[in-house]
Amino acid sequence: MINIGKILKRAWHILWNYRVLWIFGILLAITGAGRGGGGNGGGGSSGYQGSNGFQGGNPSTNPTIQELNRWFMLNVEPVFVHPEQYIATFVWIGVALFLFILIVSALFALVRYPTETAVIRMVDEYEQTGSKVGFKQGWKMGWNRRAFRLWVIDLVVSLPVILLLAVLGGLGLLVYFSVKNGSQAAIATSAIATIGCVFLFIFAFIVLMVLLGLLRQFFVRKAALENYGIGDSFRKGWEMFKLNWKSAGLMWLVMLGIGIAAGIVMLIIFFLLIPAYIVLVLPAVIVGAIPGLAVFGITSIFASGPLAWILGILAALPFFFLVVFAPLTLISGWYTIFESNVWTLTYREMKALESIAPAELQTPVK
Repeated sequence: MINIGKILKRAWHILWNYRVLWIFGILLAITGAGRGGGGNGGGGSSGYQGSNGFQGGNPSTNPTIQELNRWFMLNVEPVFVHPEQYIATFVWIGVALFLFILIVSALFALVRYPTETAVIRMVDEYEQTGSKVGFKQGWKMGWNRRAFRLWVIDLVVSLPVILLLAVLGGLGLLVYFSVKNGSQAAIATSAIATIGCVFLFIFAFIVLMVLLGLLRQFFVRKAALENYGIGDSFRKGWEMFKLNWKSAGLMWLVMLGIGIAAGIVMLIIFFLLIPAYIVLVLPAVIVGAIPGLAVFGITSIFASGPLAWILGILAALPFFFLVVFAPLTLISGWYTIFESNVWTLTYREMKALESIAPAELQTPVK
């Protein structure tokens, strides 16, 4: 059985004594591998600092407001009044959003998986040799085929979830058509069956997510630390989990409790850091203005003024929020590194127990 208390203390010690891991933790938090703090509070606080440009007088008589209002009435309002006439527009907007999400996801993946691989390998090497590496050398430890294998592992692990959601969507369509074309009795039966199936699928979805999330900790470390191929990572990871499922389950429960406590603490810290957010507004405006003005300059060549401003603001907002909520991102990164450390140390201890067990079995009884 693994020593959970010892692992938690050691993971905490590594977090505070291996400071270069903080940079990797911030990258993981930004790319969504951690618990992500910056995006939660960005909804509506100070995101429109550009209102300083509308100075004096009634806002409705301001030329900029009037121009924006005219553009909205001419280009946006008809889309909602007669949506059937803008099907092609909706299709192109959908394609553009899909491509945007695809590009951003690819960029995030190029940062996230090398970063995660680097963190796992850096902590493992630190435990083996006691040596620390800098950011450049640590990044090299992550920028290799092992990171690609982690991406493929996540892709394969997500397939059952996608399949379950597809089945749920198909069930929803089936119920919709049966209600649309059926009698009152069929509608009542469909409603009862739908409620039961929804609860069943939600339960199955939660169990599946928990199990896959736990198994992933073993799969990715087989690939990152032992350089196994994708198939072998799944096979060896599953074998390790089967041998240590009690320890793995207990550690998962402990980390679940710590995660809940960390979430409550993060919520408190979010409000305590409000003065820091206010101080960071000006630097955030300066940082966000650079990509915002670049997008505005490029867009204004092909589009009208208000549209160019809107796109410029949309391009600036992610950078604005990234700077404003930088303290929260750092704290989220700390927790992400701590969690990764815990599972890396758990993996190492399980490996050590596996190597000890055969030796004990071979020892002759006197």
